[in-house]
Amino acid sequence: MTTPSLQINQACCQRSGEWLFKPITLSIQTGELAVISGVNGSGKTTLLQAIAGLNLLSAGKRLFNGSAATDQWLAHSHYLGHKLGNQDNLSCSENLRFVAQINQVNVSEPDIEEVLSDAGLAGYDFQSANDLSAGQKKRLALSRLLLLDKCFWLLDEPFVNLDQAGCDWLYDVIENHLSKGGAVILTAHDNKKIHQLAQHHISLKPPSEAEMDEY
Repeated sequence: MTTPSLQINQACCQRSGEWLFKPITLSIQTGELAVISGVNGSGKTTLLQAIAGLNLLSAGKRLFNGSAATDQWLAHSHYLGHKLGNQDNLSCSENLRFVAQINQVNVSEPDIEEVLSDAGLAGYDFQSANDLSAGQKKRLALSRLLLLDKCFWLLDEPFVNLDQAGCDWLYDVIENHLSKGGAVILTAHDNKKIHQLAQHHISLKPPSEAEMDEY
């Protein structure tokens, strides 16, 4: 079986007709972590969303296992952005059951209890997501990673709103995912520890006028 791989070739994005950053090329395989960094407004979220398939690249290509088709890529990847996607009117347990259902994943109540416990939400099974703290809401959203069997994780500022214990927990989750043959692309600012774990470092920088004329 071919090892899943993702290639980003000369990728760039626009905002209001302006090129955001110099073209990005990345080849990432299972077991690898790529960290995207850059100043606010540099296009980190826009790039990650384009890689995820939520919007289009303005230039370049995304190839999963050599194909530009999206069906297999979407089946093997999971995106978590600033909008966490929790259903506020549902309990933590109901949120995970809902996610499992729409992803056609069979889970039992013990499975859900284990995931919530691993995410530091033991005992919050029946707590409404709307009543959680910001850090707990982030943990609930991140717990979906533990529930779904996705190879590639695309995480936009995943350490935001987590306290030190939460950051340490997420670091361990990412490290464990990599050790089991997963791959991660994430955006981060000053998390030195996650930068040290990464094999790929992408720093987004604005193109010069001469480079913009080449597009």
